[in-house]
Amino acid sequence: MARPKEFKEGEALRKAVSLFCQQGFAATSTDELMRVMGISRQSMYDTFGDKRTLFLHALEFYVTNSVRSMEAELEKGGSPLSAVMNALVTFAERKDMTSAEGCMGLNAISEFGERDAEVTRITRIAARSQRDTLIRVLKKAKAEGELDPEADIHNAADFFECTLVGIKMAAKAGKPRRSLRAIAIFAGRALRHGGPCRIGRTTLKVSSEVEKSSSRILTVTQTEQNNSQVDRLFSRRRSQ
Repeated sequence: MARPKEFKEGEALRKAVSLFCQQGFAATSTDELMRVMGISRQSMYDTFGDKRTLFLHALEFYVTNSVRSMEAELEKGGSPLSAVMNALVTFAERKDMTSAEGCMGLNAISEFGERDAEVTRITRIAARSQRDTLIRVLKKAKAEGELDPEADIHNAADFFECTLVGIKMAAKAGKPRRSLRAIAIFAGRALRHGGPCRIGRTTLKVSSEVEKSSSRILTVTQTEQNNSQVDRLFSRRRSQ
């Protein structure tokens, strides 16, 4: 007969999540995990597996709960655009938005990139679920006239996702909570006034100007090279 566990599995997993959020995978040792989780090595291996397997369990637990919280905010009744704006502010006000904690999902992407197939699978499934919900709400906002008629829904979704990443990084860098909230409010207002759409048009204009400048630079550079070649030719003739 198997001995009953002397710890609560969910509570131990949350403690592992907190440590991984602070330190990432590589910098966290098995001994640290056992100490923080309050379990023995054998209990850890029997319940969660080795360090990497525990990390994957913790990552899936973290991103699944984060996405569920975000989707709940996005799907609140009333104005769809207000729900999107409020979701940004609520995200900025989360208790774990501190320099001590960090985001386990963002940490995992930064640490592994796409080198680890399991990490990539977990983060992509979560990101896809959140984006599908966001796109659905943004389409509703556009249909109800809350977004610029020319606004690109997918650009708006990219803008929203990048704002979340920016808030996470700002929190990790020690930005005060009032600043995080201000970022969220500013981004929400940009969405309301068609920011991504206008940004897109501005980018095209800037890109055109950059191309023209680059062309002028290349022309000047080529002219200088040609003049240099002519000078060297005349120098050789004078020396002869």
